[in-house]
Amino acid sequence: MTKAVHIDKYACDAGHWRTRATIAYEAARILFTHENALMLCFEAAPVVHHALEMSLKTALINEGYTIFNPDKVGQLDQSVKLDKTDCAWAHNLVDLAKLLAAKRPEFDLSAELIVPWYVPLRGPLTIESAFAMFDPFFFELRYPGELEELDGIGPDDVRVLDALVDVLAPFVGSITATAKPPSPDTTSQAPSSGQRDSA
Repeated sequence: MTKAVHIDKYACDAGHWRTRATIAYEAARILFTHENALMLCFEAAPVVHHALEMSLKTALINEGYTIFNPDKVGQLDQSVKLDKTDCAWAHNLVDLAKLLAAKRPEFDLSAELIVPWYVPLRGPLTIESAFAMFDPFFFELRYPGELEELDGIGPDDVRVLDALVDVLAPFVGSITATAKPPSPDTTSQAPSSGQRDSA
């Protein structure tokens, strides 16, 4: 017997997703700005991705999307009216950001992301390339394994996280750390992105 598929009660609840995104954002900032950040940033990385994914999904809910696997729409009860094109799903930040940009043209993924005290590894950092920078944090750092896409990781990445959260704020609502610790001082001790450990 096939188990009935249903839409989760939080699939359209932007407030719940925003709250969870805020908690993940706070947790990531604490790990990235901890005195042992050079070690903890590896564990912070999937939390960073999680915070950004939930923030994007919050914004997509605000635009009318339902957080549901589009491949399972046909398994829903016939009384449920949901089209595959109304679903936001999966973990790829760039794909989720493109979905939001299609609904909100002012969310310009080609715009330069200004990140104080941060030197990107490659050229100017755009909003899209910043999201792309964080995708390997989920796909490659959740578990031990060979790294193929990750350029590097370091405590200064919290600055990019902060900048993306600021860019998303008009589409998500307020996602700010309640006790926002200071970003690491990249001018003195933290390595620049070009010096980061590529492992």
